[in-house]
Amino acid sequence: MSRSLTLTEFLCQIPKAELHYHLLGGVRLNTMLDLAKKYNVALTEKEAKTYYRAYAHENEVMKGGIAALNFLYPLLRSIEDYQRVAFEVLEDAKNTGIRYVEFFWNPSDTSLPYNEVTEALVSIFKQAETAWDISAYLIPSINREKSPEEAITMVEMAINYPHPRVLGIGIDYREDNAPIEHFWKAYRLAQQHGLRLTGHCAEFGLHWRNVETGLDLIGLERIDHGYTVTENPTLMARCVKEGIPFTVVPSNTFFLKKWPDHHEWRTKHPIRVMAKAGMKIIPATDDWHMHDTNGVKCYQILIEDFGFDLDGIRQLIINGIDAAWQPEPVKQKWRYEWLNRFDLLRQKLISEPTIDPSHRIAYGPQIHR
Repeated sequence: MSRSLTLTEFLCQIPKAELHYHLLGGVRLNTMLDLAKKYNVALTEKEAKTYYRAYAHENEVMKGGIAALNFLYPLLRSIEDYQRVAFEVLEDAKNTGIRYVEFFWNPSDTSLPYNEVTEALVSIFKQAETAWDISAYLIPSINREKSPEEAITMVEMAINYPHPRVLGIGIDYREDNAPIEHFWKAYRLAQQHGLRLTGHCAEFGLHWRNVETGLDLIGLERIDHGYTVTENPTLMARCVKEGIPFTVVPSNTFFLKKWPDHHEWRTKHPIRVMAKAGMKIIPATDDWHMHDTNGVKCYQILIEDFGFDLDGIRQLIINGIDAAWQPEPVKQKWRYEWLNRFDLLRQKLISEPTIDPSHRIAYGPQIHR
């Protein structure tokens, strides 16, 4: 077999799961501008670009993902708006080899009825599945900047309108003044009605106890972010032993600001520490366009900056399958098909990436078989 793929082409073609993607974080710049024009909302192109890191310039304010969500939810005012976003997001995802997505979205932030938005999104998911062989599901999420009572109302929406494409609940937005224990009633209610549980914990350099609380009080099955777990070796060892999945985001803005020096960022990043410890991590894009990332860049950073070799990337694909909220027969099928595809494409690489031995992470199949 001829070896004809560049690393970028290889990473674009390998099948992978995306378990941490905020639906509105994938809104394209032109779509934001179109929606603002549609509803006569004042927004210049220069102002819109402040939400997107790709356009950030030194000495200019970068608003970022949470600010973008706060702007976009009131801007999406019709079912057609949500359908446009869902179509474009899935089109972007399938173009980078993503085959399965679990989308976070915040029902408490929209004025439209929960059931109508759910059905509108699912109609696009079904079209994409037929046309592009990409499967998409929903995780309605608590906006932790609102009250715990509003969180209960959000969960009741999901309970009162059960749907096979709605898998569980999550929690997001700023964690500083809203640790996950404030929302235990909403999570307990969701759990009692068979919904799966995940949550953003310890994202913005916040204490590792938020991870511990998420596991022990709330009963989370997955942790989103969770980076300060690395500051507690005992807790980290427990997560390794129990195989707790952590969705991790290489483009996370907190660490880019903490370590603006590229060398310091690439050597100290907690994703490297988590990998070295053998934690079950799954690469994620979080807010695709807001973070200037995608399903290729996410993995390319792991290789070129964090020192993962291709055995490690293969293991990350396995981790994504293992942590997906799908029946085991479905995941068995993916393991067979996706890993065979990975191995065949690997044979076509022009050359395997060269990694400095002192920086290389041995995150391979021996860790989570």
